[in-house]
Amino acid sequence: PTQHARFELGVCMAIYNWEALTVAVQSFWGGPDSEDKRDWMVGSIVELYEQQQQVDSEDIEDRLLQIMEDEFEVAVEDDSAYDVAEKIVRIFGQCREGDFSLVDSLYQKYQSKAN
Repeated sequence: PTQHARFELGVCMAIYNWEALTVAVQSFWGGPDSEDKRDWMVGSIVELYEQQQQVDSEDIEDRLLQIMEDEFEVAVEDDSAYDVAEKIVRIFGQCREGDFSLVDSLYQKYQSKAN
């Protein structure tokens, strides 16, 4: 239970720290419920891990890019979605081992940006 909760927090922090998505949410490119769409995106990525035996960074990147296009009408053309996907794969592996250092550092980064 702790590992799963920390994994969810890690996915949340990886996505919340994604600059392209932050701009889309702050600019309301997804409409008035842009923040809800970001939260739904987090759930969608966590769901990938619950539905599939093997999840790789390409699966995650594809889902992130698809949601950005469908919900925010943004075509992300830099490699930032891949970077976020790679981070999520690392978070999953670390959380499975009981190592929450990456999750903690992402959370601290998010907290310092929020302040």
